[in-house]
Amino acid sequence: MSHQPGGGNPNRTPITLIVALVIVLAFGGGYLLAKNGKTTAEPSVSPAPSAHHSGSHSPKPSTSASGSPSPAPAGDLKDGRYFVYAKAVEGGQDGPLLLTFDLAYFYTGAEADTQAAAHGDEVPVPNDVYIVNDNAKLRQYPIASTATVKYIPPGVSALKKGDIGAFQQAVNATAPTDYPDMRYAPWWIVITNGEITSITQQFLP
Repeated sequence: MSHQPGGGNPNRTPITLIVALVIVLAFGGGYLLAKNGKTTAEPSVSPAPSAHHSGSHSPKPSTSASGSPSPAPAGDLKDGRYFVYAKAVEGGQDGPLLLTFDLAYFYTGAEADTQAAAHGDEVPVPNDVYIVNDNAKLRQYPIASTATVKYIPPGVSALKKGDIGAFQQAVNATAPTDYPDMRYAPWWIVITNGEITSITQQFLP
């Protein structure tokens, strides 16, 4: 039997055409879908978690003893005698020296026990002295040019006359002095006509 050139299975050509047509349709449909719309949803991105702060935030200074001081010292005290912790001595170039201080309260006797009980502390109080410092607000007042200073050197229980220059160095920790550690030493200041006229250290047992 003779074979005609180019002969083959007569059914193969239609099947091949059908398969090719299906591939073209599938590719073309996929292209149109990709062009006219997204075929898959983009993954959602969750925002980065914000820092968690316990309790509410307020620009005002905290009322606890460990709160941050207010950034702007205030001068709102009447003339009188006040128990304070010295924080800084500034100025003096074009005006008076300025004392920045933290106001506190000094109690003895029955009042000390009353205040300690109100704050949930031991009663009767040790050494008959109780100090309340539950407001971190800072105040700033000018030091009079005639102001006096009295302090208690370490190892001594009596007051010694000092001067503003050494007091300033001790408060700002700019030079060694025989003044006590200013972070813990309390003082009594007297304000007269809006100026500090007296600075006297309080002895603590």
